[in-house]
Amino acid sequence: MKKITLTILLIAAVVAAWAQKADKKTMKLEKQLVGTFVEVPAGHFTTILKKDTTRVTIAAFRMLATEVTNASYNLFLDDLKAQGRVTEYETAKIDTAQAMLVTKYFTHPAYPQYPQCPVASISHEGAMLFCQWLTEKMGGEWEYTLPTKEQWKYAAREGNPLGHFSPYSMDTPYLTNHNGRPLYNYLNLGDAYITVQDGQYVVLIVNNDLNYSQSHPLHVYSFHPNGLGLFNMCGNVAEMVAERGIAYGGSYLDPGYDIRIDSEKRYDGPSPLIGFRVIAVKKK
Repeated sequence: MKKITLTILLIAAVVAAWAQKADKKTMKLEKQLVGTFVEVPAGHFTTILKKDTTRVTIAAFRMLATEVTNASYNLFLDDLKAQGRVTEYETAKIDTAQAMLVTKYFTHPAYPQYPQCPVASISHEGAMLFCQWLTEKMGGEWEYTLPTKEQWKYAAREGNPLGHFSPYSMDTPYLTNHNGRPLYNYLNLGDAYITVQDGQYVVLIVNNDLNYSQSHPLHVYSFHPNGLGLFNMCGNVAEMVAERGIAYGGSYLDPGYDIRIDSEKRYDGPSPLIGFRVIAVKKK
């Protein structure tokens, strides 16, 4: 009896995993509109807050390998305008005043890479509208949405229920490799900006004296992916989740301490430091 039950469970697991695989036609259209998705296996995500432990079951899903790019987001905006969806366009449009505060995309030497850099300075509502638009355009059996915070952290940790500090299974606390090259896009601060107050490390930036114009988002395929094939789960831009007002992973203008999976950034509107990526699940 136990053998039969185990066999049934294994078959069910295989069927569930296969159900989250996309066909070639779907993958081709996804790549044209937004990019390549990778499969995230089912598993469990555990959080420990003081003495309380919460275990969440994660169903298999697919996640965009990169942050959503400017090119994909502008394709979405152009389509809204073409369809005369003015209200949605106004909600979703990029806050260029915010973007120009620090990124200086249009005057920076990195401008040729701009279309393939992550979109930022958009609202949570805009990101959700993008997901709805993508679901409409695909017109198939998949629904596209923002990941929950548990799904995001689970994918960043490569589906490892024990968790990692970084997006890599080696779980390195280092920000550079053995050759001294950065593993992430972040704000590299020298010792002059770091002090100790009340036994805690504190970053002191006086009179905004850092040269922010030299810091900017990089191409979404920069650096190495984690074990699932996901790029820039930490650094580049912090990423929104389904829960409004929270982004994870740190950004190109965050110091090294904030370049970690559990680094939580709060926001109440468009920010040049925050973008997003989408996940895909089978429609019910």
